Amino acid sequence: MCALFSCMTTFKTPQTQRGFIQYVVLGILLILVAGAIAFFKYKGSPSPSNLTASLTGSGGVTITTPDNNATLTSPVHVTASVASGFTGPVKTMQVFADNTLVYQGKGTTVDTSVTLSASATHTLTVLALKQNGQLEGSAMVTVTIVSATPSPLPLPPSASSIAPLPPVPSP
Repeated sequence: MCALFSCMTTFKTPQTQRGFIQYVVLGILLILVAGAIAFFKYKGSPSPSNLTASLTGSGGVTITTPDNNATLTSPVHVTASVASGFTGPVKTMQVFADNTLVYQGKGTTVDTSVTLSASATHTLTVLALKQNGQLEGSAMVTVTIVSATPSPLPLPPSASSIAPLPPVPSP
């Protein structure tokens, strides 16, 4: 009977190990599949040319300039666009400064200058509107406008910086 008991334990050990190995292999496959999905979803790491200081809002709208919380002088250069997956239904882009419409144009990009009052913080909002006028997406940045410091005028030449006249030749 001992021989039979020994045979049974030897027989059960490989079966238990086989089940354990199957779980390990299944776990490794799940990790590989999850990694492949993440890789293809994000297409690898971004290249340095894709790294910008921008703010992406809803509906694929991205404000590329100005940066959020930037301190600037007026006028402010505003550029924005709609991501390629959203450009189909977008017909019009609008820019609002403190809830006042300051720019409206056809297409899926904005490149304009906005005059803002100095010594104040302003909110710039870019809207992307569909063909029917409904909102597709938006993005918003806050900027602080400061007064431009005037350039100092050059100083007039001093008496010591003027070269002396050459001597007059004698006759």
